[in-house]
Amino acid sequence: MQGKAHGVIVYYGRKPVGWCQFGPSEELPRIENMKDYKPTHNGNLWRITCFFTDRDHRREGVARAALEGALHYMKNYGAEVVEAYPVDPRKRHSSNLLWNGTPDLFASIGFTKERKLGSERWIFKKTL
Repeated sequence: MQGKAHGVIVYYGRKPVGWCQFGPSEELPRIENMKDYKPTHNGNLWRITCFFTDRDHRREGVARAALEGALHYMKNYGAEVVEAYPVDPRKRHSSNLLWNGTPDLFASIGFTKERKLGSERWIFKKTL
């Protein structure tokens, strides 16, 4: 890692209310250490790893806006395929812990469910 980070920030007026972290697979390699992980693509693979939404703005489409902005950025910078690793919300007790996003969020924007990753996550994939 070279100290790089990619992200988009969502604003409500002048107030930041959410963000999404993403980047090329070589900048975000930690997922590769999971024993169940196998890449879905050999080309220019990017990853979405984290979301944050201010608690006063949850259920207002902030994560979706962040995801759409991230996808736009990635496409402009040559991403061919994007992977995401959402958590099954039925396995969690608090929305504070859904920092990977939810399967419904990714499915609503055209990601496909590839396979299970561990006990609570899925690998979702989208070709740009």
